[in-house]
Amino acid sequence: MLLAAGRSTRLGPLGTALPKPLVPICGHPAIAFGLVACARAGFSRAVVNVFHRGDLLRETLGASSQGVRLDYSIEAELLGTGGGLAAARPRLGAGAVLVMNAKVVANVELAAFVAAHAARGALATMLLRDDPDARRWGAISADETGRVVGILDARSPRPPEGRVTERMFTGIHVLEPALLDRLRPVVCDVIRDAYIPALLAGATLRAEVLDGYFAEHSTPERYLAGNLALLRDPSLVSHPPGPLVGIDPDALLGRPGGRPRRGGARRRRRQGALRSRLAGRRRHVRSGARDRDARRRRRRLRIARGFPARRAQYSRQSAGISVLPKEYGRACLMTSVRAASTNLNSTSMANQRFRWSGSSTT
Repeated sequence: MLLAAGRSTRLGPLGTALPKPLVPICGHPAIAFGLVACARAGFSRAVVNVFHRGDLLRETLGASSQGVRLDYSIEAELLGTGGGLAAARPRLGAGAVLVMNAKVVANVELAAFVAAHAARGALATMLLRDDPDARRWGAISADETGRVVGILDARSPRPPEGRVTERMFTGIHVLEPALLDRLRPVVCDVIRDAYIPALLAGATLRAEVLDGYFAEHSTPERYLAGNLALLRDPSLVSHPPGPLVGIDPDALLGRPGGRPRRGGARRRRRQGALRSRLAGRRRHVRSGARDRDARRRRRRLRIARGFPARRAQYSRQSAGISVLPKEYGRACLMTSVRAASTNLNSTSMANQRFRWSGSSTT
């Protein structure tokens, strides 16, 4: 049985749109990883309980998935991990039941795990994993023989053998009918309402330790971490449902407060066109600067040659000197005496000094 009836509230908007078993892990629904593991272990049928967005989950998975035939247990109200098992009991048949959480991705060989349970004759076998903060998850204590001696704050009346180690429960376990009989189809918890009473009664509960990869995706942070871990090292899961991929080429990348934009080749073409336009503008600016400099040089040359000469008047009233521009640009300084007589002879006129504004004096 795969437990898939959670509310997905901790996932925020993603959990509102999808139940946790359907959130994509590297391109595949999370539940697909568990179904592949079941198929490899030889299971041909699985029961899936549904509540939040159950219609979407049933529509997505259909009557079978990953080679496993599916039977759905629909919960009108959320019954919890214990009540969900009890409500699905008529669909589970006789004998022991393998139960796993549909939001979990684990690199586990379920066939070996089920065989270990059958060989030890325990009432239930729990798959544990090492975690430095096991108590935050609800620690399960096991002694050196693999017998469970503590669950949360409850302790077995039978003394442990050897060293006791606290580990995290992965949500994967095998339960015998005698343990399932402790549950009722009402809101209840499999740990508190079945495991702990059995432990306090002295029942034998076993533990196996998972050495491989494990991730559960209940929060956005764990969901992102799980995807990134598999993208960086796809070998963490020996048998995924298919190729592990990142962003789909046709994905819509959302921008806060803006329109979503399409990724892939179309965006690259737009960026290339924009770069071409910017390069053209830079060429145009450089060409315009060259033309402007050339116009300035031509204007200076025309002024230097005196065509057309600027008309300018400079006067020194105290000396009676005026500067009259010549037609070809060389300003001539001519001295005139305001009070000179009109009968000056040619000699006195020749003795007058002419001052030129240029570098030479004539």
